[in-house]
Amino acid sequence: MGDTLEKPDFRPIFNPTKQRPLGSPPPKEIIIKDAFRLRTLMAMGALAQILLFAILPYRYAVVPALILALQSIGSTIGQMLFYKTNENPFMTGVVQGITSGQPPSWQTGRYPNAPCSSPIVVFHLGVSYNHPLGPACPGGNEFYTHFMNMIKAMNEKKEEYGLLGMSNWKQTKRATHNAGLVIMYFRNVEGLHKFAHDKEHRDGWDFLHDFRKKGYNHITALHETFEVPAGAWESIYLDSPPILMGDTTIKVTEKDGSSTWYKSLVDASVRPLTGMMNRMARGKATARERYAY
Repeated sequence: MGDTLEKPDFRPIFNPTKQRPLGSPPPKEIIIKDAFRLRTLMAMGALAQILLFAILPYRYAVVPALILALQSIGSTIGQMLFYKTNENPFMTGVVQGITSGQPPSWQTGRYPNAPCSSPIVVFHLGVSYNHPLGPACPGGNEFYTHFMNMIKAMNEKKEEYGLLGMSNWKQTKRATHNAGLVIMYFRNVEGLHKFAHDKEHRDGWDFLHDFRKKGYNHITALHETFEVPAGAWESIYLDSPPILMGDTTIKVTEKDGSSTWYKSLVDASVRPLTGMMNRMARGKATARERYAY
C-alpha cells in the first residue's frame, strides 16, 4: 500500500499574489560606504568633529556626536529587549522553521511533490572598483549607471527574460569591500541570452570596451553562468528571510487571462525535503516515509 500513497503537494509559505514582484537593486549608499576602510571612515568623522569645534562653542560642537551615540545605544538596547517579539526589526521578514526553494509548475502554479523538478540557470553579475577613490574613480559613476540600467531592464522585462528572482551580495575578501554581486535565477539560457543581446547590456559592454581603449583598467566587470539540470540542485534555509532561490517567483497565466505570481519558498519539514539527497530526488526512503508529513 505504501507505493500507492498519493503524494501531497508541497506546502507554500506564501500565498500567490496578483501584484508583480520586483527585484531590489543594490543601494548606492552601501556601495559608497563600503568603498572606504574603517580607519578612513573614522578619520572622516574625526575631521568633521574638529571642524565643528573650530566653528562652534564646545557645548554645541559635541551635540551631534552625542545625539548619534545615544541614538545608537538606545536603538541597540531596544532591539535586545524586544528580541523575542515581532517588533525586533532584525527579525522582519524572517520565516521561522526549515524552508526550501522549490519553483512550482510554470503552467498551473501547483507545488508538486517532486524536489528540484525543473532546470535552473544561475547567473552572477558583478562589479568592483580597483582604485583608491572606489566608486568615485574615473568612469565609476558612468559604469554604475550602466549596471543599474541592466538591473532595471531585468525588472521591467522579468517575464520576457524568464527571470525568477535576484539577490544582492558584497565581497569581503579584499580590504575595499566594494565588489558587488547580483545573483539571478533564470528559467532557461535562452532568456538570459536575450538579455545579453539587448540594449542595456550592450551599452554597458560598449562603455567598458571604450574605457579600456583609453588606457583605464581599474574597473572589474564579471559574470558567471551555470545551467543546472533538474535533479542537480537543492536548497535549504533555517529561520531565514526569503533569499536566493527562496526569493524567486514564477508567473502563471490563469484561465481568465489574468496573471498570478507564485513564490517558490515551501515548508521543508516534510520527508522529501529532509536531507540533501532527498532534496535532489536521489534519496532511498520508502514511499510511505518519503511522502508523509
